[in-house]
Amino acid sequence: MRFWIDLDNSPHVHFFAPLIRRLEAEGFESIVTVRDFAQTVELARSYGLRFSVVGNHQTPRATSRRITETIQRAGQLACFIHQWKPHWALGHGSRAMLLAAGLLRIPSATFYDYEFVSSAVFGLSTLVLVPDVIPPDRLSAWTRLGKKLVRYPGLKEEVYIYDFQNNAAVVQNLNLNCSRVIITVRPPATWAHYHNVRSEELFDTLMRRLTCEKDAQVVVLARTEAQWKELTQVYGSSGRPFLFPAKAVDALSLMSFSDFVFSGGGTMSREAALLGATAFSTFGGRLGAADESLARSGRLVLLRSPAEIKTLDLRKRQQPRQVKPQYVTRDFLIKQILRFTECDYAAARTFQPKTNVE
Repeated sequence: MRFWIDLDNSPHVHFFAPLIRRLEAEGFESIVTVRDFAQTVELARSYGLRFSVVGNHQTPRATSRRITETIQRAGQLACFIHQWKPHWALGHGSRAMLLAAGLLRIPSATFYDYEFVSSAVFGLSTLVLVPDVIPPDRLSAWTRLGKKLVRYPGLKEEVYIYDFQNNAAVVQNLNLNCSRVIITVRPPATWAHYHNVRSEELFDTLMRRLTCEKDAQVVVLARTEAQWKELTQVYGSSGRPFLFPAKAVDALSLMSFSDFVFSGGGTMSREAALLGATAFSTFGGRLGAADESLARSGRLVLLRSPAEIKTLDLRKRQQPRQVKPQYVTRDFLIKQILRFTECDYAAARTFQPKTNVE
């Protein structure tokens, strides 16, 4: 019995790796496709996953081009996966996977954790899973999914973050000195559908602020090669305390050794917060409920104006907070996926999970 898992962005590798291991331990076979985008391929290799690269991404800003690219990759996925005849498909917001699975009549389950996106294509999915921290009123546009929509406890990052063990090799490889301040920075995804120009303003303010921290070691983790080239040209002049790794690094370990973590997107800021790091979000768009929940608990600081960045105290931190492992999220999702295997395509429209949006 085969699962097809599509990984179309870097964070999805961390999320699906433990789920794939668990499914294979349950006797299922996994077929993994990876989109050649950002650090997705490198991360899949680092986890020792067996996978095939299908399609790439050129980070288009125009909506029409994004739609065209999604349709093109859906066709590539359909042609590739047809030979394997999987029984079910899994993805995290992979629209191309949903289109291909619908074309091949494969029951599909998709996860998503940012509520301010178009849910139109999610109607093709047999099952849609979102964090229960998202208030029901924000899911009003998703109610047409009916009983397909399941709210799960916790955040997607909790599926893998508690198994993490930091590796000091990242400090050695980047030639960092742990007695000095270490700052990790993740730029905004300027091409993403959720991007807001205020994110760029906040990021530029942050980079100019960090230029003044002569004793700090600032590691800037670009999302793509094109972004890396742009950032090194703009901020890479001599005399500035910035490091721009050209290849993927062990970002989770790096954040665990960092005194401060700044992220222009959601996943890395949530990872840092859950690891117990001093985490800041410079995301300027509509804030999702997942980030809001961490801000309310004091684990994530939201920077919403340049003035807040200019007054930051970036002295060497104390010991990070102790984090108590919790596996509620992963256990719940595994149970839902295993229940999902009980349905076939004919039953897809009547599949009824136990936990639904009211």
